[in-house]
Amino acid sequence: MHSDYMERRTEQGAILREIVDQFLERQVHPPADYRQFEQLTLGMIDILDAPSVARILRPLCSHPETSQAIFDRLAAKGGPCAELATQFSPHVTREAMLAAARGSDPAMACAVARRADLDVDIIGALLRRGEPETMRALAENQAARFDASARRAMIEAARGNLTFARMLLDRGDFGAEDEALFLAARRQERGNMMLKAIRRVLASDGGRGLDADPERAARIEAAALRRDREAMAAVIAEAFLCRKTRARMIIDDPGGELLALALTALGVNPDAATRIFLCAEPAIAHDTTVVRGLVDLTKLVPPLAAAEIVVAATGGWLRSEPVAVERAS
Repeated sequence: MHSDYMERRTEQGAILREIVDQFLERQVHPPADYRQFEQLTLGMIDILDAPSVARILRPLCSHPETSQAIFDRLAAKGGPCAELATQFSPHVTREAMLAAARGSDPAMACAVARRADLDVDIIGALLRRGEPETMRALAENQAARFDASARRAMIEAARGNLTFARMLLDRGDFGAEDEALFLAARRQERGNMMLKAIRRVLASDGGRGLDADPERAARIEAAALRRDREAMAAVIAEAFLCRKTRARMIIDDPGGELLALALTALGVNPDAATRIFLCAEPAIAHDTTVVRGLVDLTKLVPPLAAAEIVVAATGGWLRSEPVAVERAS
């Protein structure tokens, strides 16, 4: 009996898929054809389970002729069908979007986050949830436009999540804040960020960043020679007033550029920097070309430019004389 039931459901699902596929082949349909299609689709929505309906009808939700009656039936079906209706229906009210953004169902919040008609209040409500999946849905939404407050919240979340940071970089509209996403950047992107920081510092006649601190430089080098990553992170976190987890991300950066910038900002001399890189991860320490390139970086980038990038990437604060580098927004 159960196998017969499942077989019928499979057949009905195949029928609905065939109906939808044929409908999607054309952008415009005669009214009589559409009415017939709508009646068949509404009936199948009632018969089939919600996951199957959602999977089959997802392509239909983007079709310009899809009626509100279908969206309403999807909403009434609940579960993933309601998520589709919330994401794609052109007639979801602002109040309903806000309610879903503030509600207890993360899936419905993600559905709202994927809409093209979000305003500042709705985006703010979604961000206040603090859920990674909601953040990702917003980042993937190319139609979403973020105000300064939203951008700060997303940048802060990205500092501790390289996958999310990469998503923000891929959007292409976080250029003003891209230095905060340095750890997720590719080689050319990192080069562009450093060049931008150098030009900014030179144009402003900036100072030296943080005055050289021999004691701190010695502590970093001693920890590196012991291969004590935690001790190195503690020194960097203390210097930049950032979370230790973010200082550890500097040390673990496979390319080593952010560590080079941190050493530059802290006034570590090139010889000490060389010894530190020779004690880094094998991908760095075992490649003399990489080590030389990183040491050259410590010589070429002005300390203040290096400091600004590290501060942006960690969300920390670097006190310096005579210039104070402020916390990145």
